[in-house]
Amino acid sequence: MVKKQVAIIGMGVSGLAVLLALSQLPDKLLEKIDITCFDDPKHFGRGIPFQEDSSTAWINSPIDAISYDYHDMNDFQNWMEQKGLDTDQSYVPRSLYGRYMTERAHDLLQKLKASVIHEKVTQLNYEPDSQKWNIGTSQRTIPTRFDEVHLTCGELPVLDPYHLQGNPNYIADPYPLKNLPKQPGKKDRIAIIGTGLASIDTLKWLLKNSQADLLAFSPSMTFPTVRILKKETIDWQFLTDTNKQKLFEENSFNFKSLENLFLSELQALGFQNWEETCRQFLAEGIPGISLSLAFPAQLFLLQQLASHLVDWLTDFWPQMTLSDRQYYKENYGKAIINLRNPMPEEAGRLLIEATAQGRLQIIEAVTDIEAGNYGFVLKREVGKELSVATVINATGYHLKESNVHQARTLIQQVIRDGLVQINPEGGLSILPQTGQVISPKYGILATLYAHGSLVNGVIYQNNSTIKIQQMAERAIGNVIKKPTI
Repeated sequence: MVKKQVAIIGMGVSGLAVLLALSQLPDKLLEKIDITCFDDPKHFGRGIPFQEDSSTAWINSPIDAISYDYHDMNDFQNWMEQKGLDTDQSYVPRSLYGRYMTERAHDLLQKLKASVIHEKVTQLNYEPDSQKWNIGTSQRTIPTRFDEVHLTCGELPVLDPYHLQGNPNYIADPYPLKNLPKQPGKKDRIAIIGTGLASIDTLKWLLKNSQADLLAFSPSMTFPTVRILKKETIDWQFLTDTNKQKLFEENSFNFKSLENLFLSELQALGFQNWEETCRQFLAEGIPGISLSLAFPAQLFLLQQLASHLVDWLTDFWPQMTLSDRQYYKENYGKAIINLRNPMPEEAGRLLIEATAQGRLQIIEAVTDIEAGNYGFVLKREVGKELSVATVINATGYHLKESNVHQARTLIQQVIRDGLVQINPEGGLSILPQTGQVISPKYGILATLYAHGSLVNGVIYQNNSTIKIQQMAERAIGNVIKKPTI
């Protein structure tokens, strides 16, 4: 029997999600598939987010809200208990979750009898007549011709918003945190670009491991909210499965219909309107963190609502017009992101304390950063410029037209060869219903799929392990509909 050859390129969160989705296929189908998994030894099974790092680099989700299999959300806790680890703590180091992922990946690889190649893929070539794929690594050409390929390599480049790459004392990427400078002099000042979760990680580490004074800033000047932990479910009144299906059945999707449901749900939860809600419970800088701690009941409801809305946008974002997307970003975008991606309470209290002590300063109106002989100058209003010894870029990972030249070799090659294209929102263009890649040269490629952070433009906020797993199941569900298996 000639088996179908499936390749998974990248074995972090997304690669493991694809492997898990394949493992859930009926045995009769699995007997007809050979799976080959590619990644370098350092990241195989855990990816970049969960690599070995400082113990202060925590997962930003509590241990009961993250699992390699979202159908069993107790699996991570059960694994911890089997290892004799404390499960009373809400948050644990990312590296611990990485070890858990590695074990689960090993189990799946054995179950599926998958082949493992501990090499980084650098070349992917397409045979349009046969629809087969040839793969090359940094060391060799793989002899197997693959029938189906899953791109799950989430090693994306960072942005360089102030064009500082190459300057001494400019750190383009704070991860792994353990490599950050530990003992800068007490008079040194470090500037952190960004106020998102990567910035929170960086600030926490520096506050605990250095004596430096810290400056943080971003265009929005808003931090994530503080996660409110409650064992409580919400009975949605308007954002229901029935109403979601009605929106699907409309001849053309209108964002106004979804917005009305969202605002009605907001009122059903006891809030007056969106503008007043933002004024009362959200704010820029450290005051915003303080509001989370002062109004935990309201923040819990808002965080759950934001998360629920983002789940809906998985399907509706691709259907929104460019003007609707812009309207959403201007009126809801940043607030929803900061509610949906909250920080642990301990991190919030640490930042408040550091600000009160004068070690952390949130600055605004930074228009540019200039490199000098002994550091950098943060350009602001005349007379308010600030000098710092080091600048750390904590704006996260993004794949855009502007930084394709910094992407890994494989991504540059498939873009150059017209196999994939950058979406206007960032990431690769895919068919959202199936995860199939859209090629500017061949159209929809039936046998090439992209996952995870690679498609974070088409799939709105595709940065949770649960959503990545759901999208992997969607892709594999499409695969089994084909007559080739």
